Amino acid sequence: MTRGMIYKLIWILVLVALSVILILPTVGEKDMEVLLNKDITVEQKDAVKKIFAGDKFTIKDNGTSLIVSGRSLTDAFMNKVRILDGVTEARLLKHWVEEKLMAKKINLGLDLQGGMHLVLRADFSGIEAKLGRTLEEKDKIEITQQALELLRNRIDKFGVSEPSIRPSGAEAIEIQLPGVKDPRAVKKAIGTTGSLEYRLVDEKYSRSSAEWIKNNYKAKELPQEWGGQKQLLDEAAKAIGLPDTLELMFYFERDKDSKKIFPVYPMALEKKIAVAGTDIKEATVDRDEYGRIVVQFKTTAEGAAKFANVTREENRDKRLAIILDNNIRNAPHINEQITTGSGHISGGFSHEEAQTLARIIKEGALPVTLQIIEERTVGPSLGQDSIESGIKAMIIGMAGVILFMIVYYKMGGLISAIGLILNMIFMLALLSLLGFTLTLPGIAGFILTVGMAVDANVIIYERIKEELASGKSVRMSIVYGFDKAFWTIFDANLTTLIAAFILSQFGTGPIKGFAVILFIGILTSMFTALYVTRFVYEIISLNKKIKKLHI
Repeated sequence: MTRGMIYKLIWILVLVALSVILILPTVGEKDMEVLLNKDITVEQKDAVKKIFAGDKFTIKDNGTSLIVSGRSLTDAFMNKVRILDGVTEARLLKHWVEEKLMAKKINLGLDLQGGMHLVLRADFSGIEAKLGRTLEEKDKIEITQQALELLRNRIDKFGVSEPSIRPSGAEAIEIQLPGVKDPRAVKKAIGTTGSLEYRLVDEKYSRSSAEWIKNNYKAKELPQEWGGQKQLLDEAAKAIGLPDTLELMFYFERDKDSKKIFPVYPMALEKKIAVAGTDIKEATVDRDEYGRIVVQFKTTAEGAAKFANVTREENRDKRLAIILDNNIRNAPHINEQITTGSGHISGGFSHEEAQTLARIIKEGALPVTLQIIEERTVGPSLGQDSIESGIKAMIIGMAGVILFMIVYYKMGGLISAIGLILNMIFMLALLSLLGFTLTLPGIAGFILTVGMAVDANVIIYERIKEELASGKSVRMSIVYGFDKAFWTIFDANLTTLIAAFILSQFGTGPIKGFAVILFIGILTSMFTALYVTRFVYEIISLNKKIKKLHI
């Protein structure tokens, strides 16, 4: 074997090993932490443990929490546990691969694990009556975007891993919540008006609380759910001796990819509300005299007096926290007293960040009402049936194709079967890396990819057979066979690749999912057929005693 072939072998083995590691969060064992109420009864605890009965799960009882390990722990299962009596919170813990290699588990879509599908329509009649005119299209889009930001905050509290929240036209919002088991709680949360308030920050106790959490919470992530966050903040407040006039809350930031907000560090706030959200009547993105992006705002007459009071000289250089639904979303410094009822917030914002902040500020006074005009609940049993049917179809399809290839192409069929399995591993690894959400059409994409991968092998083998029939040696037949098959496979897949790319860019929901899997599947099948399989045949051709190929 030449040095180049050794390097190639090492490269393929490393790639396979890395791919197997990346799919561990999806196919491997998962851990779920179930936080229990302090006053949980023995009967309630037994009822919680009963749901994990059987050989599929192992339970470690830590007194105030349960650590459950198993392969069938999904978001749907987590939400089912979360609403049991005596349970404060349930969450899926990250796999070590997710921590070290940025891999993500492949989530299941609404059609595979059940959940809720809602379409909400904004009722602008209240705003139009107040303004005395009909709103223009751009105004409706802006207000719908504000409502969308508010809904994201509400829904993030339910711990839904892959919620789909997107505008549908200028007046409607479409929401898909995979795994949600308590539709009444979701609808209640969505229907409430957002609470927005402004409070002064106490820097001394903010530093103390942040230091305490840093020293005592190193090995764990900050809790993502309100129950766990409240418990942690209470512990920190007690540890640092927080005065009764102050309250701890988490400062939140939004993840650029998932769009979910997550706690970053605690801040100590005065309990007294300095300015209410309803005191702000307008907020827009603008630039200051230095060209920096700022958020301009105007207050009501009552709000102007409150702002003048809170921004007085003695509070200069203090921070004024902007709190949306008990989450601190920004804390700008007070640079000067604002007595005119208008001012600006600066902070080195990007335009997108400033727009988000302006929306948050305006949400407190948002008068729009959201009405549910469409509601569908997909049962988990239907989702489970879909998963089992899809997996069964995939296994039967692969087994049938592999059997045919082995019977027809003998050793060549066996090599193509190995290529097929590697193709599936590479596909799953890429989807895990992207944190893909798998839907039923996505499974169809997998099955279609299996057929296309086999098609590439058939083209290669037929070209090799032609070369052997023309009298060439085994080694030369392999070289010419792969070379001639390359452009045929490339041309055929390139057109599908372009179609899949366009579909993934303009399609939505399940259609987009199908297109992404098809796109990735074509790339991995070409790689396995033209690179990995060819390498196997190159190794075989090193044996000069071979006079005939069994294909």
